[in-house]
Amino acid sequence: MADIELPPGLVALQLSVYEARLRLIGHVRANGPVRGWSPDTDVEGANLQHACEVSEGMLQKAIDDSGLEQKHGQPALRRALMAAAAPQMPAQPGSGWARPHMSV
Repeated sequence: MADIELPPGLVALQLSVYEARLRLIGHVRANGPVRGWSPDTDVEGANLQHACEVSEGMLQKAIDDSGLEQKHGQPALRRALMAAAAPQMPAQPGSGWARPHMSV
């Protein structure tokens, strides 16, 4: 696979998506099954889900605007983004692993 030159902004957006997902996962783990949530906990979960969707949308728009997905294909671009972002990703609490390892 050829190296894909990634703009730093795309890598930063990939990190923000990962961090938003971690916040949502942490919320779900801390509060148990959704059906048992209080109204306040449910609102917080909905806000975290919305933040994930916004982050993912921003990343996808930046990817679309960059033209890199058309040039390299989605799988190759996603692997390159994850590989570039992995060293900066925070650990997932309670997962038993420090960060995702990608072999590219």
